[in-house]
Amino acid sequence: MTELRWKGAGAASQAARVQPAGELYDTLAELSNHMKAHFNRVAQPFGLPSPCAKAICLIEGSISMKELGARIHCDGSFVTSIADALEERGLVRRETDHEDRRIKNLVLTRKGAELRSRLMHELFDDLPGMRNLTESERDSFLALLRKMVDPQNE
Repeated sequence: MTELRWKGAGAASQAARVQPAGELYDTLAELSNHMKAHFNRVAQPFGLPSPCAKAICLIEGSISMKELGARIHCDGSFVTSIADALEERGLVRRETDHEDRRIKNLVLTRKGAELRSRLMHELFDDLPGMRNLTESERDSFLALLRKMVDPQNE
């Protein structure tokens, strides 16, 4: 994918407004690419396709298949495929929701919980770029990212 560069965009006043946003976009896209590559590198030795590894990371306690789909941004049929693959590997089990029998929840098995622990450890012990930030910078960066993605700010 070609990286966009925003320098020199149109008139000077337009460039002054667009350049910081464009550079932010470029830098976040670059960080996102580093994160995806890191995630794929870490997940590969566990023998899990990326969507399954991502699902394992998101399952804490019990999560409905619908909620899992929303969190990994995919439709229900794909969540079913992920759940099937994880169930076949003995990493999750489906349970009927206690409050609404129509809802199916995914729960990690002991094997799944152990894999999740190892996966999370590998993923977050050396997250790209994090060692370059102080604890205070990490806290500030997280606060800024949360502010950017807050739906109330749209």
